[in-house]
Amino acid sequence: MRSLFPNAWVVARREYGVRVKNRTFAILTIGLMLVGLGLAFAPLLFRVLGGDEPTRIGVVLQATDPPANAISFLDQSLNGTGGTTATGGGYALETITDAASARQQVTDGTLDGALAIGRNASGELSFDYFADASSTNRSVLAIQSAVSSLVVSDRLTARGVTDLQRVFAPASFALEPLHPDQQDRSPEELVSGYLLGIVLVVVTFMAIIMYGNWVAVGVAEEKSSRVMELLITAATPRQLLFGKVLGNGAAGLTQYLSIVVAAVVGLVAQGPLSQALLNEPAGTTDFAGLTAPVLITFGVFFVTGFILYCTLYAGLGAMASRQEDVQQIVMPMTVVGMVGYFASFAAAQSPDAAWAKLLSFIPFFSPYLMPLRVVNGSVGLPELALAVALMLVFIWLAIIVAARIYAAGVLLYGQRPGFRTVLAATFGSSARAR
Repeated sequence: MRSLFPNAWVVARREYGVRVKNRTFAILTIGLMLVGLGLAFAPLLFRVLGGDEPTRIGVVLQATDPPANAISFLDQSLNGTGGTTATGGGYALETITDAASARQQVTDGTLDGALAIGRNASGELSFDYFADASSTNRSVLAIQSAVSSLVVSDRLTARGVTDLQRVFAPASFALEPLHPDQQDRSPEELVSGYLLGIVLVVVTFMAIIMYGNWVAVGVAEEKSSRVMELLITAATPRQLLFGKVLGNGAAGLTQYLSIVVAAVVGLVAQGPLSQALLNEPAGTTDFAGLTAPVLITFGVFFVTGFILYCTLYAGLGAMASRQEDVQQIVMPMTVVGMVGYFASFAAAQSPDAAWAKLLSFIPFFSPYLMPLRVVNGSVGLPELALAVALMLVFIWLAIIVAARIYAAGVLLYGQRPGFRTVLAATFGSSARAR
């Protein structure tokens, strides 16, 4: 470690200052902060514009002997045991006596749909739904499911079954999880944990891909201007590489944290604004599952994963003689990151599966899978310690290998380096990276 400093700090301060003091950096950061703030306010804006209002359905009872409980049965089927709510989505059912009037209200936009209930020649209930929607629309499918249950209820009534509430009561079902710590988690907490895990994965993936490419482009830009030849005479390749990763990475994290802070401010402000604009009950934003252990785990794996990927991106960037070649050269690292990203979505469904556990210990995938498992699964402290240790070992190996590639890159001006050329230049002399 002493061989890296203080030269690496000098390089890091220079890289950070050059990036942060750039006017383009400041303008882009402000723009991204506004985007993050806008995305945080999107749910509130959606409710203000009426996008969260219930679907209004007019029900026309055309049958001479309709089921006595048709409206309440459909309401319970569509909205659950809680019934229709004034806000927050759901379905609002309204009885209308005239079918033509109901259709006209749908045409005028007063109603979202009109459901006519009649009987066919065999005495079975028949339904005609009039709406501006396709057969695969979510509301159409929900109504189709509800009327199917109503038909079953009507058939049972015709055959003398009177205790329909007991017939349609939900089954007694208890889940006994393998891990005891999952026993007390409600369905709402499980859904929140799943969503939180996905958010952490997306945040990590965006940071690694965006700023990893940024580091690679910065190295290639320095090489194309032949500044690298001057710098490498004042510091070792390993010092230069680590300094560039720290400086450019810190600049990227500064921008990224600014976006996250803006988004968090927007989320926290939703409570008071919802009360002021929509007269909703005051409350705090619910970050279900965002506990101290989750934050610490995410922070550790985010930072170590960021350093690992950026180090390798910087090494690959040194292989490019032109900035136009950077994207092609760093493609292998991008593919590796995408594998971890997509594997996380599958692991979110079964975080304690054997394959998910195995991938969470592989350093290239740990930044994605380990925080996800902590949120949704059961991870012991020894597992976390082992994963962190492997990350640190791989970071040190990545610095050594990337420094050799960085040193070899100085010799590869004006040519497209092939795989054999890079291997020969990188491992041909161990003295270059010292």
